[in-house]
Amino acid sequence: MGIADHSIVAFRIFGDDLVPTEITDLLGSEPTVAYSKGDERIGRKTGNRYIEKTGRWSLSAEDKHPEDIPAQITELLSKLTQDLAVWDQLRSKYAMDFFCGVFMGSSNDGLEFSPEVLGQLSARGITLSLDIYDHSDD
Repeated sequence: MGIADHSIVAFRIFGDDLVPTEITDLLGSEPTVAYSKGDERIGRKTGNRYIEKTGRWSLSAEDKHPEDIPAQITELLSKLTQDLAVWDQLRSKYAMDFFCGVFMGSSNDGLEFSPEVLGQLSARGITLSLDIYDHSDD
């Protein structure tokens, strides 16, 4: 089993009543992307205008070549509060996940997550979401 070619990872929080500045204050880190429900956003590639259907706060890690999702998760968690009471508060109000894009380099690449990394996500109530992209897709 080989290691995937590369990975992208972002910690994301979603909610209709999400106020980005409040999340920033609670987590102690500036987001990569943030908006409130109803905000207008202009697509970077298309220039199309969108009205956001829900609020979002997200923080992205540096892309890794080859894939190293555990390091990316650890990188992001190190930038955020360690106070589990804050995480309980967030979990009770919002949907949270680590979005992980995995770009395979062959037809048989694998992923591995240590109990420590999974324990950190579990303690904070964060879902791990994996999107896996086939190496043969263009």
